[in-house]
Amino acid sequence: MRRRPQPSNPVEVVTLDIDEEVAPLRGPARRVLLLEDRDDFREVLQDHLVFRSYEVTSVRSGVEGLREIMKGAFDLIICDMMMPQVGGEMFYWAVTRVRPATARRFIFFTGHKNNPAMEFFFRRVNATVLIKPFKLAALDSAIHGVLMAIG
Repeated sequence: MRRRPQPSNPVEVVTLDIDEEVAPLRGPARRVLLLEDRDDFREVLQDHLVFRSYEVTSVRSGVEGLREIMKGAFDLIICDMMMPQVGGEMFYWAVTRVRPATARRFIFFTGHKNNPAMEFFFRRVNATVLIKPFKLAALDSAIHGVLMAIG
């Protein structure tokens, strides 16, 4: 029996969890506002959403997100909870004051799983929440659930 030589420094291969068999959306593209302050994570999410045929506006902060909300409506808002200046909760309350119909269009994500204040907020607004790290399939499922709920 021969043994294959093992590389001295194995390379870690990172792949995105993108299911290429999903059909593109029919009709006009859904408009998505994506809020994430980390460039690398925001780019992965944005690329995934664009691949899924969404029209994505991507911003780094709640302040930038509010500017975009004032420009026009979005079908879906995907929002990190921990951002500089205006965090996810404050962003949610500001947006729903200006555009009340958007309250059911949010998907939040956070890496702070056991934060009592966040858990209270999520229960209060009956939020759809993803805990980092999450698979892109979980994001797809959350999007499907929110879009089905709003019709």
